[in-house]
Amino acid sequence: MAEQRERTPAVGGVAVTVLVAALPWAWFALRDTGPAADVVAIAMPLLAAGVVGVAGVVALVPGSRVRRGRAALFGLSTLLVAVVAIVGPWLPSPTGPVAGRGVTVLGGNVDYQDTPTPAMIDLGADVVVAAELAPDTEEDFGEEYPHTVVGGPENSPLGVFSRYPLRVLQDAGPDLPGMRVLVQGPGGPFVVYALHVPRPWFGGDPEDYEVSVPEHYALAAAVAGRVRAETMPVVLVGDLNSTDRGRDYRALTGGAGLSDVALEGWGGPTSVGKWLPLLGRIDHLLVSPSWCGDDGRRVELPGSSHRGVTATVGPCVGS
Repeated sequence: MAEQRERTPAVGGVAVTVLVAALPWAWFALRDTGPAADVVAIAMPLLAAGVVGVAGVVALVPGSRVRRGRAALFGLSTLLVAVVAIVGPWLPSPTGPVAGRGVTVLGGNVDYQDTPTPAMIDLGADVVVAAELAPDTEEDFGEEYPHTVVGGPENSPLGVFSRYPLRVLQDAGPDLPGMRVLVQGPGGPFVVYALHVPRPWFGGDPEDYEVSVPEHYALAAAVAGRVRAETMPVVLVGDLNSTDRGRDYRALTGGAGLSDVALEGWGGPTSVGKWLPLLGRIDHLLVSPSWCGDDGRRVELPGSSHRGVTATVGPCVGS
């Protein structure tokens, strides 16, 4: 009987240790459960750093060897989960080659600055989507691009600048944070969703172009629904303020079936200003399942707090 009593606590201790190690991995089962998970997804780098730091302190404070060991194990497990959750969506995910010449698309938030414009023009894209236009941005792009439409949310102007004819199908509305534009491309027409989704924040403030976290997801879900209803190829580009580890991003990729053509190579943060510690890849270039992307990558936008995204897009070879 004494041997049985000794064995039972030992087994219980092992079970607790296994639970401590496994607990952080519950994130992947809970990440689509609602606004609280959305907040964790946004703040994950900082939250993980805090948890790992506290666990490290507990592991170093004199005391029970079992407690210290479990604290170290919990911190290590949390660190591994954070690396997988943050870096995993940055892994290269080529869609395959584009048939023919394709159309080069560039998206970027110019942050109400004129300084990014020359660099964007030098990239030679066929279609440029620029958010947060400066007063002279339209004129600067107009010298190089014969077709221009400007619209979007009232306090966050958007522009689409193209070498091909454009027509606005729908301007900004309650469930469309941007413009829906028809582009007459060389291989046939396609629809561009030129977007600037408000930043998710606690409560939200329209004057600062913010919405609550649940409202932000609702906007992404509404756009995903629109995309699913399209009968023409779709290119969705812009500052979505949606981290690629959040469920709003998955609503567009998994839910609407769009492919992330910026991931031909390694991804990484596109928010490079004061929000860089959040490691947010929030600027995106997505296309319909039957379309592919070549040379997808991030690009520098001098003077902006964002990096841009670009790729040459078009029907996949063999589609």
